[in-house]
Amino acid sequence: MKIGHTGITWGIPGDVETAYRDTAELGYTSFETFATTILEWNSRPGGYRALVERYGIPTSAAYCYKEWIDPANADADLESARREADAAREIGASALVLQGGSRPDGGLDSDRMGRLAEALNRIGEYAVGIGLAASLHPHTGTAVETREEIDTILRLTDPTLVGFAPDTGQIAKGGSDIVEVLETYRSRITHVHLKDWCGRFEQDENGREIDFTGYANYEPVGNGVLPMPEIMRILGEAGQDFWTNVELDGTSRAPRTPREAAAMSRTYLGELLGDQVAWTR
Repeated sequence: MKIGHTGITWGIPGDVETAYRDTAELGYTSFETFATTILEWNSRPGGYRALVERYGIPTSAAYCYKEWIDPANADADLESARREADAAREIGASALVLQGGSRPDGGLDSDRMGRLAEALNRIGEYAVGIGLAASLHPHTGTAVETREEIDTILRLTDPTLVGFAPDTGQIAKGGSDIVEVLETYRSRITHVHLKDWCGRFEQDENGREIDFTGYANYEPVGNGVLPMPEIMRILGEAGQDFWTNVELDGTSRAPRTPREAAAMSRTYLGELLGDQVAWTR
């Protein structure tokens, strides 16, 4: 298995260089960041590629967020996503991770869900054409959150153009059985965010989620309620050549440093997976 780590534990976009260095030094075999971060670093001397070369592990994926279906911006969103895909491919990434846009009350109606699928197919066609896997990423608070929405968007998109990038914690928090979702769509998985969850979702009097962990109610892998041995078994048996990148949402209330949190996940996965992973150190 190929196990990396995303950079959001260090903030959004956070201290990208420290995140990259810590990820490599802890033994993870790839890094992931936002596509916009790659573009921003490309404006600096040496570009983003300097980070890749300095720390010796690839950036396996770039995260791409757009609204996609706003008529006033849809074409601009697509063109922006193409630029981000080009930048990701130029530094060796294998996946463009696509979030489905913001979520109106009650979610998207069938017409807007159809337009979202059409937009994802278009960027998927472009990504596949340059050698990237376009990978749909369900996320709480976005247009693709619930099991019904996951089923709908994967039915409406072309599987040869748009793969599936499950986030284990986000899908569980969104109310789905993560094991069942992974089993159902294992053949379509092209990228993974591996995230644990505390199992609690409560809101304050203003409707804001109460954070019990300092990580938006997520946890270092192995510290939450998700059945990680079963999850890793399914991913290991999926038979696809994709990256599984550990993710943890860093906040100002985090109870430990980003490096310490990433090290906890690395220790747990090292003990769980043994020689199934060739860690870098």
